[in-house]
Amino acid sequence: MKPGPHSEGKPRGDRFKAIIADLLAMKEGKPRPADRAAEGAQEVPAAPERPQRRVGNVPLAESANERARGLVNLDEKFVVDVAGMSPKASAYFRRRPFLTAEQCRKWRTGYLPRDTGGEHAGGTMRGKIVYPMLAEDGQVLTWFGRDPEYEGKMLEWTAAGKEGKEPEKFHFVKGFERGLELFGQHRLTDEAFRGRVREVGLVVVKGPNDVIALDGLGVPAVALCSLSATLSQAEKLSACVRPVGSWLTLMFDCTEEGELTMRQTLVELAQRCPVRLAWSPSMHGGGFNGREAGSLTPEEWGRIEGFLSCGKDGREA
Repeated sequence: MKPGPHSEGKPRGDRFKAIIADLLAMKEGKPRPADRAAEGAQEVPAAPERPQRRVGNVPLAESANERARGLVNLDEKFVVDVAGMSPKASAYFRRRPFLTAEQCRKWRTGYLPRDTGGEHAGGTMRGKIVYPMLAEDGQVLTWFGRDPEYEGKMLEWTAAGKEGKEPEKFHFVKGFERGLELFGQHRLTDEAFRGRVREVGLVVVKGPNDVIALDGLGVPAVALCSLSATLSQAEKLSACVRPVGSWLTLMFDCTEEGELTMRQTLVELAQRCPVRLAWSPSMHGGGFNGREAGSLTPEEWGRIEGFLSCGKDGREA
């Protein structure tokens, strides 16, 4: 509030000392040193605040690369009707009924064909199920793809004695720092979303399909897109739940592998905010053992939400 220049919003040196002197004078009810200065002294106008720039990954629209800027609306080329997809992609969608055309359009997700009439936009994403990583303000940071042929390639690679490079399940553009982001983070400031977070906690899952499936059930979720939470992700997650007095609710695949991911993630997150589990292979009487979030029915989620509505001591809130 004190007029005059600041060093990018942080007063230093004599400026810092002057502000401290003002605060002490105000506390003691005395005139501020600045008020005792000679009348008519011209104060230096405050320097205009610089707009805060995003640290880390830059939105495609702001990229220095012209080709990258042209990918902002890559989803306009996506196919969301299974009838127009390759056999492998079609099978991928049919096994995941939560990936409806409506949900795909909402989440800017779909199948990018290998051949779109001679145009080559999307390069390494062609032939993949493509998802957007959106910034907090909704801008596209990057596109990443899931290979619908991964399972078959993995079987062939294993049968061949695991020689050569292991098949890639998800492909991210080289140089993109996914450890700084969360899939679904563009909803963290939405009031309706935060209202659900107050009720059931912010649900943390592994991948984008989990987020999309749970969204169809009205569940507020974000995905790590990795095997454990990074420091940046942990801080972003805790900053979302602490102001609303809620929890982080971990919901990885209800398998041994998912439980391992849960344990690795729990250590990083529990140091910053309350954390609890939505399920595990042994919880809920083992009724969800082997299940994924995408397989849940509304009734089954209702059972889990009922469990989450209990107080910290296990009694119904």
